[in-house]
Amino acid sequence: MMKNLLKTAVVGAAVIASSLAMAQPAMASTFSWNVGDGVVSYDDAKNKFCVRAYDSEGARSVEVKLPAGGSTFTITDLNNYYGKPGGTCRYLNTIYSENTSLTVTARSYWGERGTWVDRGSKSFTT
Repeated sequence: MMKNLLKTAVVGAAVIASSLAMAQPAMASTFSWNVGDGVVSYDDAKNKFCVRAYDSEGARSVEVKLPAGGSTFTITDLNNYYGKPGGTCRYLNTIYSENTSLTVTARSYWGERGTWVDRGSKSFTT
């Protein structure tokens, strides 16, 4: 009987703890996402969102779209083939308030392939 009571208490505590954890406000996230011909990243500590086309193997480009006040905000990065080495970054704190959930969609281009490829989407919180 004592053993069953202890099990019930442990299960009850676990249910309460998980309920509280799920009820917490959205927490910001930091990520790095390889999109085939480049990388998309977000650094929460700096509120910095970056898009970078890889600087290798000819012409490469990465384009991402973010929602912005009912419209879409687009960032495109071109690689060193176009004379634009490095990435293209934006500080999102000038566009979005803290703890805003966003879904970014990406597509990329590689000159040898000669076509744009949709890379899907990824969600994160600022």
